[in-house]
Amino acid sequence: MRGNLLKMSGSVDAAVPKVDRRRAPETAARILDSAEALFARRGFYGVSLRDIAAEAGVPLALSHYHFGSKENLFSAVIERRAGEHAGGIAQALAGAMQVRGSARVRREAIIAALISPIAERLLHGGPGWKNYIRLLAFVANHPQEEDYVSPFRQHYDSLIQAFVKALAAIHPEMAALDVQWGFFFYQAAITHILVESGMLDRQSGGALKSGDFAAMVERLVPFFSAGFLGFGARD
Repeated sequence: MRGNLLKMSGSVDAAVPKVDRRRAPETAARILDSAEALFARRGFYGVSLRDIAAEAGVPLALSHYHFGSKENLFSAVIERRAGEHAGGIAQALAGAMQVRGSARVRREAIIAALISPIAERLLHGGPGWKNYIRLLAFVANHPQEEDYVSPFRQHYDSLIQAFVKALAAIHPEMAALDVQWGFFFYQAAITHILVESGMLDRQSGGALKSGDFAAMVERLVPFFSAGFLGFGARD
């Protein structure tokens, strides 16, 4: 009986990995990186903690140890880069609001302040930032009442409202709801573009590339700036 108890005790110890506290931050970062990549490709519901642990090369128990639930891990993925990302966009917006000139010049500066920092991270930020940006686009394209979306709303909703407010200040002649519509259409285009679905490549027979963000920004800003004229904006 004693021998059986010892065997049972040993099996439990083997199932729960010992945590090397010196390497805990490194392990947590590896789990976050793997979760970020998988969530960006397959979404929240298409990924399990077991999938993430396998991708990270760690025991499943360590995912539970560091983050508890999948919801907590998803929140941690969103929050890890949110301060830097939202802060960069806010800084770009602040700079754009200092631009002087015609209504068109100021409007284009505000519109560019959203997409330019995003494109910069996609082009030069490395695989982690690319996964994060694609994950945000994925979340933005899904029902916003889902509980797992709340970290996204918490970090980015006020920033979006700041853009709308800045555009409304340039165009007091526009109906307030039309400013909302115009910026929503712009956001919708961005979230589709960031997925890099390959539709542009196929549509153009390979002449254009879905990942050519520099060329897209150059064209996206004046295109959507002109769209505001259809809602009553005056230059």
